[in-house]
Amino acid sequence: MIAVLEKNDINRIKELEEKFSNIFLDGDIENDFINNPYTKYIIYLIDNKIVGFINYYEIYDRLEIVNFNVLDFFQNKGIGSKLLDYLIKIVENKKLNNITLEVRIDNDKAIHLYRKYGFKQVSIRKNYYGNVDGILMEKEMIDVKDVYVLGIESSCDETSFSIVKNGITEIATVISSQIDIHKKFGGVVPEIASRAHIKNITFVLEECLEKAKMSMDDITAIAVTYGPGLIGSLLVGVECAKTLAFLYKKPLIPVHHISGHIYANNLVKRLEFPLIALVISGGHTELILMEKDYSFKKLGGTLDDAVGECYDKVGRVINISYPAGPIIDKMAHVGKSKYNLPIPLNDDSFNFSFSGLKSAVINLVHNEEQRGNEINKEDLAYSFQNVVIEVLTKKTLKALKEYKVKHLILAGGVAANTGIREKFKELCEFNNIDYTFPSIKYSTDNAAMIAASGYYAFIEGRRSNLSLNPISSCELK
Repeated sequence: MIAVLEKNDINRIKELEEKFSNIFLDGDIENDFINNPYTKYIIYLIDNKIVGFINYYEIYDRLEIVNFNVLDFFQNKGIGSKLLDYLIKIVENKKLNNITLEVRIDNDKAIHLYRKYGFKQVSIRKNYYGNVDGILMEKEMIDVKDVYVLGIESSCDETSFSIVKNGITEIATVISSQIDIHKKFGGVVPEIASRAHIKNITFVLEECLEKAKMSMDDITAIAVTYGPGLIGSLLVGVECAKTLAFLYKKPLIPVHHISGHIYANNLVKRLEFPLIALVISGGHTELILMEKDYSFKKLGGTLDDAVGECYDKVGRVINISYPAGPIIDKMAHVGKSKYNLPIPLNDDSFNFSFSGLKSAVINLVHNEEQRGNEINKEDLAYSFQNVVIEVLTKKTLKALKEYKVKHLILAGGVAANTGIREKFKELCEFNNIDYTFPSIKYSTDNAAMIAASGYYAFIEGRRSNLSLNPISSCELK
């Protein structure tokens, strides 16, 4: 865990001085720390013992890292990154302008870490470390006060704009849904979807700005879903974003659709790292490990149908209208265990498979009809959803335990499923795991989640020029 070293904690100060005596060669850190108002320390504790620290000066509008070290035995375990993450949050909260530090020119490992966090070389300081040159590095902090991101989402059949402040506060969101248009087809028709986006997009933008009582001049940056999704639908949103960025000279931020679903949780509660994200939607079923903002490690995903897609296909088999997921969820709550269905891909991997479960439902319905038996839809919904929940919870809990993570978030349209929420809530509380579920309104496709994700991409320095093109299929990174 990370803690702030207090000036009255003499024992901790002495422990720090003893363990890192090779760092503090110049004298009494106790005296300097207690009497110098600018000197501060954050420490990393394992089993209540200091194993790493950052010593820094906070002077007016800037922060200078003086010493940064982790004991040899505890290196390469992510401790340095966690200390830096903590320090950067301090800088963001206090609205400081920059962070500076010196590093030995031959310390490749440290230089790589700093560059990963956005530090840039400012100058070379000759013989700064005796006979070794030092590099002065600086990380400029974007003024995160009142950053308004306009989000645009058009990856499937929702045309949506949203304005989010500082990644956490929704100012206004407008969604134009096409569900009624596609319902008669039993699913989304790509050509019809893209035409509807073209028809609606300017009206939705105008309504969003009017609802927020803002103009484009008030917008800091424009975030848009560039993929994955239906290529025609994505193209409408991307072209709109590029046009607005060009006309109003705003930064253009490309956002992966799945990162949007993940950051929908940030509109409920600030993400706490490390975390495991279970992404469950019409097009995706994935387990993602995040150790900090905009760090995505895919642990596993579906090998065929996504879980939401499976719900819709099962719905068609038993004559439930599109979208079938919410209806099957309601039916499952009044049904009972009657039908035996197989548990798909019941192995130790973090991958999923739902095509076999879908086929099992199709075969069951066909066989019952051949025998002249009437299918009890509520009981079938219960049996089907029970298998889905068992698969999702088993693999997710395995990931949480294997990676020693104590925070779970759900993301995606299927995260609105009450049966899935109820079971994860029960299991997380039993296993002492923190959890965050997105609000129902943020679970399905919306631009608020794109704007929330776009804010952190903006802070990371991610930008695109006007050559940005949509991509129908792309990995989250």
